[in-house]
Amino acid sequence: MSPFINNGHSKPTIPLVASPDAPTLFNWNNTDEHGYQINEQLMGTKRHMKIVILGAGASGINFLKLVQDQLEDVELVCLEKNLEVGGTWFENTYPGVACDIPSVSYQFTWEPHIWPEYYSSGAEIQKYLCGIVDKYQLMQYIRLGHIITGAEWIEEDGKWHISAKGPDGKLVEETCDIFVNGGGVLNKFRYPNIQGLQSFKGKLMHTARWDNEYDLTGKKVAVIGAGSSAAQVVPNILAQVKELHNFIKSPTWITAGFAQRFAGPDGGNFAYSDKQKKLLSKDSESYLEYRKMIESEIGQRFRFLMNDGPEASEARKHSEAEMRRKLKDNEAVADAIIPKNFNVGCRRPTPGEGYLEALVDPKTTVHTKQMQRITEYGFVAHGGTAHDVDVIVCATGFDTSWIPRFPVMVNGIDLRDTWAKGPLTYLGVGVPDVPNYFLSVGPYAPLAVGSLLPVIEVYANYIISAVTKMQCEGVKSLTPKKKTVQAFKAHHDLYVNRTAWSGPCSSWFKRGDPNGSLTMYPGSRVHFFELLKSPRYEDFDFEYLSSNQWAFLGNGFHMREFDGRDTTYWLGLLGGQDRQPQFNEEILRV
Repeated sequence: MSPFINNGHSKPTIPLVASPDAPTLFNWNNTDEHGYQINEQLMGTKRHMKIVILGAGASGINFLKLVQDQLEDVELVCLEKNLEVGGTWFENTYPGVACDIPSVSYQFTWEPHIWPEYYSSGAEIQKYLCGIVDKYQLMQYIRLGHIITGAEWIEEDGKWHISAKGPDGKLVEETCDIFVNGGGVLNKFRYPNIQGLQSFKGKLMHTARWDNEYDLTGKKVAVIGAGSSAAQVVPNILAQVKELHNFIKSPTWITAGFAQRFAGPDGGNFAYSDKQKKLLSKDSESYLEYRKMIESEIGQRFRFLMNDGPEASEARKHSEAEMRRKLKDNEAVADAIIPKNFNVGCRRPTPGEGYLEALVDPKTTVHTKQMQRITEYGFVAHGGTAHDVDVIVCATGFDTSWIPRFPVMVNGIDLRDTWAKGPLTYLGVGVPDVPNYFLSVGPYAPLAVGSLLPVIEVYANYIISAVTKMQCEGVKSLTPKKKTVQAFKAHHDLYVNRTAWSGPCSSWFKRGDPNGSLTMYPGSRVHFFELLKSPRYEDFDFEYLSSNQWAFLGNGFHMREFDGRDTTYWLGLLGGQDRQPQFNEEILRV
């Protein structure tokens, strides 16, 4: 008797599978002396899995879209703490907020967009992300206003148990096979540790929680910080305010944005003309070539990070000359803020169109040493002089420790405690001793050079490949091997000594500590993309659902033989399509 039910069709149907409560139709021995049984299913059958992802920012949106396109038989849940999608671009609405990456690079490869400006505003990027969510109906997976409060891996079940507080304050529980952390790094803003901060009776704001209803016109304003946010805020509020104080406690390189060779005059922003937008919209090949030109230019910046290299020397020489020119040869300010003992790239270069010019404006006072304290009505400067101000703006960045905001528990051990002395990951995507837990951009990811969106895509595709393997091969859990991760860290720690990152700068790369440890990807963008093309499964420990890891071989037949795909694909595909050949009588007659 044939092992197929043919039913008179030209193509056989699924192989007969005996159910546990039905009589056996074949005299097959399906159980060995150890109790192992043949799994009566086709090889390639995908088991149902549930994935929970934290965050509906760029990482979450990209992940939802790619999973929707590439995975089958999965349940998706995205828990977002805010009441709107967009992450960073929803939260940051301060004056002048923009991306220092050219817009044509700061977009998903699967959703090219015609942008109004070379460096787009935060509002324009937020509009782009919201448009994607609407276009691909991704809100069906997203639960807004849900703050994750804890996650625990239950080994016996092979499941994550996740708790979250909903918008109504009630506790929500989720159980899933895969937990993806798409929260990123720049999302937990921090106020400076300055005496008297909370005693200030004027308007206190952080750039990540800007009050757009507050009118700065005619106000005396102090801006603490000189990073990207401060460099955008200061020139964009200068015309409104009566008086401005900017505190720059650490030297920093202020440069034009990335790929400035293709930017406007002096490396500044520019608006695309209607003619340019029409051309890029209608000619996809020209648009792709334009994007590749800019991306190639961005990628070459990694060479500037090589200590003692010609590119590093040229970058330092050029940046210093440009800073002094824009500071109009104000020697006091220039000597205070231009770095003397570290190269361009030690900190992420701060883009500052109009910032340096604003520092030497008559309205502005630059303070290059930390204030003594904050008072009810202003602050006392380092030298002891008291100043009254109406507004204090904290452009003081974020908690970049990577430590989760909630317990991540595995076998009674909290990842927050494990990472207290520094995070340890597998290529920024996995964590040793933490099964089925993936990061969309974690420590050791390529954060310093270029757009993060293509990196996010690479990580999503990597995770999707791993999930597909788990679905098809009966994998209960996979976990990066600790020995492999430690070996990678050893390579990383040695390599970064040759880069500008290792210089004595105060950088968020090192959690604000000039002597802090680095967690940067030790290579260029191309280097990273090549390494992460596909998972190196030899770097993982596997646990299987069955006692026999080969149980996924099933009944000896593959899904391909019954779902219409080409069963002779190794000969080549007809018309590039993976389908069965059609019966061609004409060939037989000839």
